[in-house]
Amino acid sequence: MTIVMNPEKIHEVCPVCGSSELYLEAGGYTGKIYHCKKCDYVGALIIEADEEMARAIKEDYEHKKRESFIDS
Repeated sequence: MTIVMNPEKIHEVCPVCGSSELYLEAGGYTGKIYHCKKCDYVGALIIEADEEMARAIKEDYEHKKRESFIDS
């Protein structure tokens, strides 16, 4: 089964928290480095996601965040 995303609704999101609030930290010959305003992720990997995928990443992030708070 192949999942097809609508290319018109795809945007770049953070791989950690699913936020689209990314900004370019650095770029050039070595590639691009992004910084997430929500979770402070810094790295070259970003996800091209539709709303459903971004929502799933956000829900997973929030779930893990709650679990780590409870365990502390």
